[in-house]
Amino acid sequence: MNSLAKLVFDDPLPARRPVYDPNNLHPLDAEARQYDDTSEGIDWDQIIATTQDDWEARRFAFNSDDYPDNETAMTALEQLLDSILQKVLHREAAFTSRSDAPRP
Repeated sequence: MNSLAKLVFDDPLPARRPVYDPNNLHPLDAEARQYDDTSEGIDWDQIIATTQDDWEARRFAFNSDDYPDNETAMTALEQLLDSILQKVLHREAAFTSRSDAPRP
């Protein structure tokens, strides 16, 4: 048995996972994290740390069960995604205009 398999069998996942701690990962998570793509500067530790509690509490930004039918849910999802896109585009435009401004 290899060392990772031994760690997994010796330390199975707890019934209720604790809040995310990048310095204290379960062996399976530590193995998976070795393959995270960070080439675009995405801080996966920060993303997981700030969303882990909501994920475990099943609190999501969108829940299709809140809508009477699938068509209404998909329309609402499209509106949510469009609103997120508009916020990003607005933020990007503001940043670009500031960085392109002439310097004194």
